[in-house]
Amino acid sequence: MPNIIAFSADTAKDPVRLEGGPVDLSGTVNLADYNEVIFSDEKIKIRYGNGYEHYTPLDAAVDAGTGIGPGPKTFQWVGRTKIAE
Repeated sequence: MPNIIAFSADTAKDPVRLEGGPVDLSGTVNLADYNEVIFSDEKIKIRYGNGYEHYTPLDAAVDAGTGIGPGPKTFQWVGRTKIAE
């Protein structure tokens, strides 16, 4: 079962878009699909390998396919930290 620490109910249930960082973490994703996620409206940390990938929010996205309404909340990769052993 995923270990998700949520500070925002909306972010916890809705898909988000991740830009940058590892290829396996790019695109529109459901955070519940990952084993360990710590997030708030200000930041997302996803456990990946022996570290955490860090993402911060961008401005509201617009659905590029239709141009109608907001799309998933978009987060930009800002860096990686290793897990202390």
